[in-house]
Amino acid sequence: MTPRTSPPMPMTRVAAASTDLMVGIAAGLAAAWAMTLFQNAWMRVAAEPEPEETAASKAADALSEQASGAPIKECNKKTADAMLHYLTGALIGGAYGLLGGIFPKLFAVRGLLFGAGLWVLADEIAVPALRLGPPPTEANPKDHALGAAAHLVFGAVLDISRRWINSMISPTPADL
Repeated sequence: MTPRTSPPMPMTRVAAASTDLMVGIAAGLAAAWAMTLFQNAWMRVAAEPEPEETAASKAADALSEQASGAPIKECNKKTADAMLHYLTGALIGGAYGLLGGIFPKLFAVRGLLFGAGLWVLADEIAVPALRLGPPPTEANPKDHALGAAAHLVFGAVLDISRRWINSMISPTPADL
């Protein structure tokens, strides 16, 4: 096999956007996993019991009732919770990758700013508005701290993963 002597052809806009989207989805799955690990560790260290219901399990129940007319069976709630958590992580990651390609300032502070904004939008605004959790004024301060910290972990791992995946699929000058 002969080494490449010319630089690779530039990507089209559609190819670049598709790549950004797919990289973001993969990074979002990694970030959702890291967030889960962080939350589980927090609960162990703080000796807190696992919550009976999360916003994700309540949302899964609501979706199930709309689709089938019945809530999710108790034996399937943890699975539905995890599936919705990872689906949300993948969708948010895809949006991060796609929008970050258009607005690179979104990547400021290596994902921490994005994670903080996501915490405010998701935990502090959307969850109470959708009645999946209490209003911020009624939530336990420990829950606010866990939510904020977990979303900072999500944002940081999302950005680290996106950068790492991009470095693996993009040729460097040494590769050319």
